[in-house]
Amino acid sequence: MQKTMKAAVLYGLRDIRCETVPVPDIGREDVLVKVKYAGICGSDIPRAMVSGARRYPLILGHEFCGEVAAVGEAVDGYRPGDRVAVAPLIPCGNCEHCREGHYGLCEHYNIIGTGSDGAFAEYTKVPFRHLLRLPDQLDYATAAGIEPATIGYHGVAKGGIQAGDTVAVLGCGPIGQLTLQWAKLFGAATVIAVDIFPEKLELAKSLGADILINSRECDPVQRIRELTGGGAQVVLETAGSKITQEQAVLVARKQGRVVFLGISHSDLPLQEKTIEAILRGEISLQGSWNSYSAPYPGKAWTATLEFMSQGKLQFAPMISHRIKLEELAHYLAAIADRTISFNKILVEI
Repeated sequence: MQKTMKAAVLYGLRDIRCETVPVPDIGREDVLVKVKYAGICGSDIPRAMVSGARRYPLILGHEFCGEVAAVGEAVDGYRPGDRVAVAPLIPCGNCEHCREGHYGLCEHYNIIGTGSDGAFAEYTKVPFRHLLRLPDQLDYATAAGIEPATIGYHGVAKGGIQAGDTVAVLGCGPIGQLTLQWAKLFGAATVIAVDIFPEKLELAKSLGADILINSRECDPVQRIRELTGGGAQVVLETAGSKITQEQAVLVARKQGRVVFLGISHSDLPLQEKTIEAILRGEISLQGSWNSYSAPYPGKAWTATLEFMSQGKLQFAPMISHRIKLEELAHYLAAIADRTISFNKILVEI
């Protein structure tokens, strides 16, 4: 087993260096995963380029899959060569929320790639209970999409979609593209996709969206209310914009359900008509955070693995770039500076 590896190490804001570092030492209940693909998450951008990380130096990367390279002496059920995906959240197990099985709400959690070294490296250390075995028919590039796909599942489940519902998805980035697919799988008869980029709307159509609305070309609130005769039963906001968050409330029909999946990092002042819509329409607002439940990692993960394996949940069409570790710093900066057009970027290791 080699003793050193290549990794993209974050030393500070906009300071990412691709260098040689020691391969992680594993404990009795850990496995060493040889990373195959790791996706760039939207949350990696502020950590690397804007607000900062929880600690330095740090290897980012929490959306990943790979092959087991070595196992600790107490590891049960895995051996070198096994193909795996990783659930990166490590809950404390002791807080009230963990004891209730709501691991995503843990008060003292760690996430591989945010609080400890992650997958923008040749190898990473993972507690073996956080592994999911990959079936042979599921390729590594698709398996790198499991973690973001579980985020969509969790939000859609919070929306309580019933067969035949009309569902509006505001924001057609990667989470929106996965969310609209889940809405269909949960039984939505009609999915309305809203975005400002024509290419993302076209991709949404290929992934199952029934109606496309470019909100640069029309008022999406007026258009959706016209098309649906009063609004959608379920509205899923994935853009993380205060504009679309307010629109989400306004496009919901009376007694509709609105789920916020996106993070805006800003205040959300609501107009009088929006507050009136919530009150007079008895609209339910629901937050959605992470994707974990009991038994860990939960239904979102097992369902994602199953539907991806069956080809009913697509990820490959969403991949716009496959890059090398040496290119990571450039791409993170380009995303932050809005100098490239992209969808889902995978680091191929």
